[in-house]
Amino acid sequence: MKKFKFTIEGSSFEVSIHEVNKNIVEIEVNGTPFTVEIEKSETSTISGIKTVSSIATPPLPITIPTAIKSPLPGVIKKILVTKGQKVKRGDILLIMESMKMENNITAEKDGVVKALHINVDQTVMQGDILIDFEGSVEVVKQSSKTNASASNTNGKHLVTSPLPGVILKTLVSVGQKVKRGDTLLIMESMKMENNILADKDGVVKSITVEIGQSVMQGDTLFEINQ
Repeated sequence: MKKFKFTIEGSSFEVSIHEVNKNIVEIEVNGTPFTVEIEKSETSTISGIKTVSSIATPPLPITIPTAIKSPLPGVIKKILVTKGQKVKRGDILLIMESMKMENNITAEKDGVVKALHINVDQTVMQGDILIDFEGSVEVVKQSSKTNASASNTNGKHLVTSPLPGVILKTLVSVGQKVKRGDTLLIMESMKMENNILADKDGVVKSITVEIGQSVMQGDTLFEINQ
């Protein structure tokens, strides 16, 4: 059995190849078994042994489960798909209202809706899972490199800005306990005031912004110990 580690769009996958029978391969991805069919490539005979010159010249298409998460806090206004429905890249999955605007949440790739975790009029936070989705991705062997991730913070959680804007008011202080849904600060973006909420319970470890400061989407606003 051969084992490989891949990184695809920032996600890590462990792939084990259990059995190769002609052009059918039994593999396991993160503990989930799959049967994959590969195209035969040209072969050569060395010392009477028939060997494949290249295993799968094209990348292997593998169905990988993914979670579609909310890009910002808001309220679900309309759900446009159902469990088991096939969708194409770019299809609108749902409509949510955030910062007094309607936002379309779209599929990033072709696939099948496996589960819905939201209802109409439900309030969601940035990062909440909306839909479980299975899409086909191409696995390409990559060199093993150490990937630094903002999520690897030893129990610390970073609250980041969901959009560019200017900080108008901070409503918490270092050491303060906060609950999921508490307003942490108010920022102005697109000529509107927007409340930035805590998406987890915890204690404010640090505040990395000041009143009047301009921030970009993805900038760290707070560090919270969980």
